[in-house]
Amino acid sequence: MPVDSVGNTLSTANKLNITSLNSNISEWVGKSDPNDYYTCNVSGRSSFNLALNDLSANADVQLLDKNGAVVAGSYSRKRKAESISRTLETGSYYIRVYRVGDANSSYKLSVSGNEAPQLLQFGTDKSSYQLGETVKLTNATVFDGNGVTDLAQVDFRLQKDGGNWDIISNVNKFSTDGNNNRASFNYAISNLTGGKYQLWAKAYDKSGAISNTYQTSFSISANEAPQSLQFGTDKSSYQLGETVKLTNATVFDGNGVTDLAQVDFRLQKDGGSWDIISNVDKFSAQGSDNRNASFNYGISGLSNGKYQLWARAYDKSGATSNTYQTSFSISQPAPVVADPGDWFDQNIQSDGIRAATRLRFADNVLDRNDIISILREGKDNSVVDATEVKDLRTLVSNASYLKIPEHVRVLANKVVNGDVANQKYQGNTLGNLDVGSSDIQLENLISKWFYGSDRPTTSYTYQYASGSLFQNGISYQDIKQGVINDCFLLAGLAETAFRSPSTIESMFIDNGDNTFSVRFWQNGVADYVTVDRYLPTTDTGYLAYANKGNHYNNSTNELWVTLAEKAYAQLNESGWIYQDNTNSYKGISHGGYVADAFSQITGRKVSSFNALDFNSIVNAFNSGQSIGLATKSTGVASNILADHGYAVVGYNSSTQKFTLFNPWGIDNGSSKSGILELGWNEIASNFSYWDSTTTIST
Repeated sequence: MPVDSVGNTLSTANKLNITSLNSNISEWVGKSDPNDYYTCNVSGRSSFNLALNDLSANADVQLLDKNGAVVAGSYSRKRKAESISRTLETGSYYIRVYRVGDANSSYKLSVSGNEAPQLLQFGTDKSSYQLGETVKLTNATVFDGNGVTDLAQVDFRLQKDGGNWDIISNVNKFSTDGNNNRASFNYAISNLTGGKYQLWAKAYDKSGAISNTYQTSFSISANEAPQSLQFGTDKSSYQLGETVKLTNATVFDGNGVTDLAQVDFRLQKDGGSWDIISNVDKFSAQGSDNRNASFNYGISGLSNGKYQLWARAYDKSGATSNTYQTSFSISQPAPVVADPGDWFDQNIQSDGIRAATRLRFADNVLDRNDIISILREGKDNSVVDATEVKDLRTLVSNASYLKIPEHVRVLANKVVNGDVANQKYQGNTLGNLDVGSSDIQLENLISKWFYGSDRPTTSYTYQYASGSLFQNGISYQDIKQGVINDCFLLAGLAETAFRSPSTIESMFIDNGDNTFSVRFWQNGVADYVTVDRYLPTTDTGYLAYANKGNHYNNSTNELWVTLAEKAYAQLNESGWIYQDNTNSYKGISHGGYVADAFSQITGRKVSSFNALDFNSIVNAFNSGQSIGLATKSTGVASNILADHGYAVVGYNSSTQKFTLFNPWGIDNGSSKSGILELGWNEIASNFSYWDSTTTIST
């Protein structure tokens, strides 16, 4: 019998000392040696090819992950060769060769690999195009650890209006900016018809190894009717002989300012008939967006009376906008003391911002959409001047008077007064708003805080997640931890959901545009970030982090947990949640304390690092406090995770057993149960301390 030189268990597996996964081994398995185990590390996303040849009897082979779970296997019958080909993520893996039947079998094991391309990403130069425009990619890059010359091509697919995916031209030319492993490329698409599009891509190297998939969306507008026609008058009351002038007169045309034909006006005096008056046919683009048009208009020679001014815009195809009207009056001059002006006249110096604010405040509240519109008034002439910066800050500082909701005030404050997190936007330098800031910088600040477009960095692909914020109520059992080490946060969310579902519900504000503003607490003061519904997914479309295992396109998805986790990753960049201060999922994976999560989720005072004491924990639980337990770093029972946070969700006074919830989730596919019932001796021997909040009521 040949000598067995290969480990027979995971713990004794032979280390393959290989470079770029390239190894050949001759060995055997049989009755006295039924299993051979090998282990290897993959330092970057790589292709993996395994062949089991020269079999003298039947034997099979499996590829296992670091926990021993089967990733792939080959199970041919009799003496047929076995093979496995996969793309592997970074990590440790095992290879198991084992006998099938009673006969001994010699074999030759060949393992080869090539580091696959990764970090494929790109955007489009605009999100919306007019018919006939060319769609151009921006920031199109892909990483290959074997060098740019190893790249073969990037394949593209295009989907229109949710239909079939069509194969379109690919890219096979790449350039580098000095980093021989990072490639950039150019790509453009023209002659598209009107519709909503998804652009999908995947990179290949010369060995056939594939990158992550990546996709982005854009739209092509055919003819869009004008919309959002609005205006005001520079005063509400005029003296006889004065000219009535329009202010903040704007209209939007998705096909561009040049598509506008005219704005027709009608005038009614003292409730009488509507008279046709002169129209407007000259328009100017506002800032860099040539779809927003402004125009001038004035009326003179009017007699005393009360007037209604009505208007409607037309484009060159005859499509019409909304109608809009405003009122004013003409009166004889009166020898009265001049009106010192209203709050807006006294406090807001910029004509555009003053008019926009007065118009938006007509209902005595400035909501989220109002504030976004007013902020954008600071972008005129492609630069934010000193007056506009001062006015925007004045609005935020008078949030109470202007009835600005608290979450809107907090987000607007980050735009106009600054935040630590403003250093970066989508990986590029951004900076706080200041005198001389460009219209692009201001728009990026608005997008970052109000639209959640500065998503946390991740190696996974973002895809739009179906489902709803809540499904069938709020429960701690909604929690299922993903691939990052943030059990402290998810245990805090689980315990809060158990004790106070209303606290979880009030964390989220649905903005009605597929974004959510999410609240956390800094030392008892509410802070907010905004997230959209795009979530990191694996190559097969399953959520990678919280809600792990749910497919992104499942309409039954319950999103509150994964959106809270995403918001927490974004909030990390603001520098106060005790993580690494980066806008990334990796940034919140360094571990933490459940006490910090309790404080940040509930805004309540917490008690942390409490020594284990049976009566103290029972009294805290019975009084309604939220409780988290932290396990020891070593020496824990086989059904308990070391260095892990658990939520206490039950205590039975008859059995004196505690019910604990593991944030890995109920059906986590491992030997570590999602629900544990433990007596005090088990608590004392496996856990090191407990954290709690003050009482939370539902």
